[in-house]
Order: sequence, then C-alpha cells, then structure tokens
Amino acid sequence: MSMWKKKVLPLMMTVPVTMGLAGCAQTDAEVFAAPYEKGEQTIELQFWTSAVEEVNQALVDQFNETKGAELNIHVNAEYQGDYWEMQQKVNAAAIAGTLPNVFVDEVAMTKGFADNDIIVNLEPYIKATDFDRSDFQIGDLGNLYVGEDLYAFPHMRSVPVMYVNKTLAAKAGLDANGPATFAELEAYLQAAHDATGEPPMYLFNYDFWVMEALLHSYSGTTVVNAEETESNINSAGAVKLITFIEELESKGLVKVLGVTDSDAFYAAIAKPSTALIFASIGGYKTFAGMAQQSGLELGVSMIPTGDDGKRGVPVGGSNTYLANTGSDQEKAAAFEFMKWLSDTEQAAYASANTGYLPTRLSSLDTDLMKETIAAFPGYQVASDQLEFSKMRPMTGAYHEIEDLMGGRINEIWLENLNIQESLDKLAEEVNVILNR
Repeated sequence: MSMWKKKVLPLMMTVPVTMGLAGCAQTDAEVFAAPYEKGEQTIELQFWTSAVEEVNQALVDQFNETKGAELNIHVNAEYQGDYWEMQQKVNAAAIAGTLPNVFVDEVAMTKGFADNDIIVNLEPYIKATDFDRSDFQIGDLGNLYVGEDLYAFPHMRSVPVMYVNKTLAAKAGLDANGPATFAELEAYLQAAHDATGEPPMYLFNYDFWVMEALLHSYSGTTVVNAEETESNINSAGAVKLITFIEELESKGLVKVLGVTDSDAFYAAIAKPSTALIFASIGGYKTFAGMAQQSGLELGVSMIPTGDDGKRGVPVGGSNTYLANTGSDQEKAAAFEFMKWLSDTEQAAYASANTGYLPTRLSSLDTDLMKETIAAFPGYQVASDQLEFSKMRPMTGAYHEIEDLMGGRINEIWLENLNIQESLDKLAEEVNVILNR
C-alpha cells in the first residue's frame, strides 16, 4: 500500500519542474546506437525505481545473477519514491548532470522527458539489435511513442476497474458483477444503501486517472483537445458527469473524499457497507487481501458504459526510460537490461506479484500467469478491458494540470459550488498552462 499513500502529499506539492528545461525530442538519425559487446570490465548501471520497490529489486537481483553475470553488466537499483517524486528528481538530475542510466516513471511523462532531452530515442537501438516489439500488449501504445518513434518500454501497466463487494451484492440481491451501465449505477447504489444505511461508494479523486475513465465512458469526453492546446473540462460532457456525481453525493450514495483522505479510502475498501469502488487494477491483490481479512469477497468488473454503450479507460502505470547519459557502451548495456526487464518471464513475474497487467501477450501463456489468473480472475477482466483503452494526455505539464483539476473538482463537490461557472474558470487555468 505504500505506493498509494506516498503518492498523495507529493502530488499536492507538485511544481512545474519541466519549466526550467526546454528542447525537443531527438530524431533517430541524431542517436548513435550499436549492439552491446561484452568487455573485460563489468559495466555498472544505476536504475532508479518507483512505485513497487520490492518487486523491482527482486527483478534486478534476478538480472544480476543471470543475464547480467553473463554479459558483465551489474545493475544497482535505487528506489526514489512515487511517480511524482521521481519526476522531480529526474528533472533535477538532468540539470545537475547526475541522471541514472535507466529509470521508471509514469506513462504520461514520455513526451515531457523526450522534449527535454532527458531520455533517448530507442528506434536506433531497436534497429541495431533487431528487437521485436510486436509482443507488447498494453492496449493503446501511444504513451510509448513521441511522433513515430518509440521512447519507452512498458513496465507495470494498469487500467482503472470497478471493484465490487460480492458479499454485499449477495446480501442485497444485487448483480455480483456490479452495474453494467452508468444508467444502472444509481439504482444499484440505492439498493446497497438501503441494505446498510451507509454510503455504498467512495470516490477518491487523488489524481485524474480514474476521472479520465469516467469522462471517456460516461460522456465520451477527453480532458484536452487532440492538439493538447485547449481544455475540455468545461464541455457539456464534463459538466454532465460532474453533475451526475454531485447528485449521487447529495443523495448519500457516493462519499467524495479529499485528496489527502487516503486513510479513509483504504479503510473503505474493506468496509462491509462499501458496494463499489473505482480504482487501479494495480492494487488488485492488495485490495483483495484487505477485503478477505474483513470476510468479504472482492470482484473486479469493467468500468460501466455510458448512454451510447461506449467505454474508455486510460492505460496508466509505468514505463522504463533509457536516460540520455553515459558512454555509448553504457547506453547499449542499459538497453540490454531494458530488453531483459520487459521480456516474457519478467513481465509475468511483475504482474503476478503486484496486480499490474502483463505487458507482453506471451506472458499470458506462462504457467505463472495461468495460475495467477485462475486464482485472481480480475486480471482477465482488466486485460479484456484493454480493448477500450485510451492514451493519456502527453503534454509535459499534464501532472500539474491533473493536480489542479482534481483539487478544483473536489471543491465543487465538497463546497457545493456552481458547476458550470467553476469548470469555466478551471478551463481557463488549464489553458494558461497548456499554452505558456
């Protein structure tokens, strides 16, 4: 659970750290790459990790004992905190000239890192080593690319899902899979509320990732326009969703939590009266364990569909990035490590030990993933939901923007502000950031 709790406060303190850096992504012709050649001396690499410290360290240990020992490459993993802490540390290291060789960070940061020349265009390395990327399975691949060029490998990927308290559903005579559509949501929550007298759903708006899924699915709305020059947060679709949630909240069917109320959110997961929660599949095994300790069975279902029958879910989680630092031999060695880290068995290990989705199709055929999916069928639900995946915004300032939007929209719900007026003001603030 540390990855979730550590995320909140640093998010509130996020500053536009990319403002001090400026540049543009490299073309593949500007990057020299040759296959790694084993030398007499061991190549030492620094690998900054984020989010799931123990699993990343275990993977590094496996590499050092096997492929790394074979190639004379030794990786030193250093945990740097959540994605937001990592972003700030990477930007600071770029200015100071102390970048690690490889690092993990959130998927929406790819373009910002590339534009600031912090990461390396991987196309020349892919060509030099005949690397086959066709096995990657993460839904929309957009957050790996800048233009036509691959700048990242998928690491631990996730989608928002709907967690369903099957024990309460049975008690209240409700569908154990939860509501299939948003049109069914209110009646479902009302029945659960009638059974317990308590709020049946908690909405923890600590970042905008879950809200992106609700906007896509409820009203077919994107956060920003296709050019990422203008906000859509005051559009008719966004107003419709915010109003819908406010109405549920006013009826006691949804409890909106502030961005610092993480303890209340995690406690709600294991409450017998909580019927539904929207959250990342990355927390699946942890959440299921918490529910089990309370005598509850927790199921996983897709995000409900909107009036038009459509569904959209942003693919989040992390990528690995090859940093623009070190000698050509060190970069080639770092690429070898990234290839190994993203390979079938390692992708299966990372998924089975977390809740994140396997990032390779071939991982689904491993005995480990077959056993994991049999024990935790929600993995298959989340994997199937990739059919409806959407790319997250790519602007380098997006984390500043989603921080702003999450706080402002929470104020609308918690302080009963005028929705259209508040969203109009919010859109103006977002547009200033997008166009500065």
